Amino acid sequence: MAEAGKRYAVVTGSNKGVGFGIVRQLASNGVMTVLTARDEKKGIEAVEKLKECGPSDLVVFHELDVTDSSSIASLADFVTIQFGKLDILVNNAGVNGTIMDPEALRAAAAAGLGKKDVEVKWSEMLTQTYEFAEECIKTNYYGTKKMTKTFLPLLQLSDSPRVVNTSSGRGRLKLIPNEWAKGVLNDADKLTEERTEEVLNEFLRDFKEDMLETKCWPPALSAYILSKAALNAYTRIVAKKYPNLCVNCICPGFVKTDMTFNAGIFTVDEAAENVMRLAVFPSGITSGLFFFSQEVNNAGVSGTIVDPESMRAAAAAGIGKDGVGVNWSEIMTQTYELAEVCVKTNYYGAKKMTKALLPLLQLSDSPRVVSLSSSMGSLKHIPNEWAKGMLSDAEKLTEQRIDDVLNEFLKDFKEDILETKGWPTSLSAYILSKAAVNAFTRMMANKYPNICINSVDPGFVKTDMNFNTGMLTIDEGAESVVRLTMVPNGSPSGLYFYLQQVSPF
Repeated sequence: MAEAGKRYAVVTGSNKGVGFGIVRQLASNGVMTVLTARDEKKGIEAVEKLKECGPSDLVVFHELDVTDSSSIASLADFVTIQFGKLDILVNNAGVNGTIMDPEALRAAAAAGLGKKDVEVKWSEMLTQTYEFAEECIKTNYYGTKKMTKTFLPLLQLSDSPRVVNTSSGRGRLKLIPNEWAKGVLNDADKLTEERTEEVLNEFLRDFKEDMLETKCWPPALSAYILSKAALNAYTRIVAKKYPNLCVNCICPGFVKTDMTFNAGIFTVDEAAENVMRLAVFPSGITSGLFFFSQEVNNAGVSGTIVDPESMRAAAAAGIGKDGVGVNWSEIMTQTYELAEVCVKTNYYGAKKMTKALLPLLQLSDSPRVVSLSSSMGSLKHIPNEWAKGMLSDAEKLTEQRIDDVLNEFLKDFKEDILETKGWPTSLSAYILSKAAVNAFTRMMANKYPNICINSVDPGFVKTDMNFNTGMLTIDEGAESVVRLTMVPNGSPSGLYFYLQQVSPF
């Protein structure tokens, strides 16, 4: 039975790859861990391998097939008898639902697969069948669901229960063209197991009838995408239903494993470390979140519809250079809906990411947060004196004061009184959202002096957002950001940088 102060974990699909790495790291952190595999011989061999590279005395093997209810029940009985409770469940077992061409995958990896904005023609690398799709969903979604439900009573006996579901960046809803399915899985308030499974059943029916393209399902990696999107949805459902249980999902990144024919970017240990941290962090972190390995507050939108030809003409005339005036109203169109998305993404997205990852950052001996901002977020671009005063008063800055400014701005935008109320009349939401990011940076730096938190404008960079009309290359822009992530301990925090120079707010 459970020893006082000892923690117990189960990791599914852990005889090799990321799962094996998670077991090794949990055991190295003093957690008694059950290594599981469908094949008893391979599982025992994995435990023997741990004797060569880690604390195998904290690892035991038990056979497990997550698609077999009796196999899951057998493991639950074992944990009950041996430990009397469960502190950590890592649902890692998964399949990709395809037959992959290893040579094509390696060639794609050499061309940049796994890196942002690198286009991949999955249809040239894999073959998918209905039978594989069915197995994929049965393993990735239903296997996780069965494991979680079966072990809930044991997890609830723990004083700090954790569930970590290994997901994938491929499970993001933007990769599902079917608007009905996307809407169902995105509606957090109405999410239920029944609604999630209705999406999966509809997908499988359309797959069987060879109607994937007609019904707007993903044409490649179809079952994998749907199974991981459903897994993410289930994570949110469980988190909401069991507030005492900390349950999150994570994409460990594109990892060098058998599943990728060792064509990944991250090592098994790098990927396992991110999963392991979610399993052992202190109490108090938000539940029901999706984490992406090594995320940075870089996501952003302009909040406008830009005319590409006008933008290129402005670039040719010197936009981005000191002293060059720009008539933004001739280049772009802004609407309330776009403004709302802009504020939600640029400010609230960065805020949510920072707060969600704070407990993990505090486990680091040199934590860094870098938020991408813009010189357009300088307070001098906001004519509204009340808003400027609220965002410039460093001693009184709070999240509520920042929210008050943004809410007032959006209300005035909706009522078409931007100019009357002294708000910027062009790039309005972008300016306000970035000014809010800068204010939040100062506030967080003051609140968490042990974390080095800064914001930076990487310059006018050639990207899709400006139709590649910028002055700096992506590498030049990235250099300013990376430099801030690598500053030594004790470096100034709560600052705004333009490129590599400190700049006034």
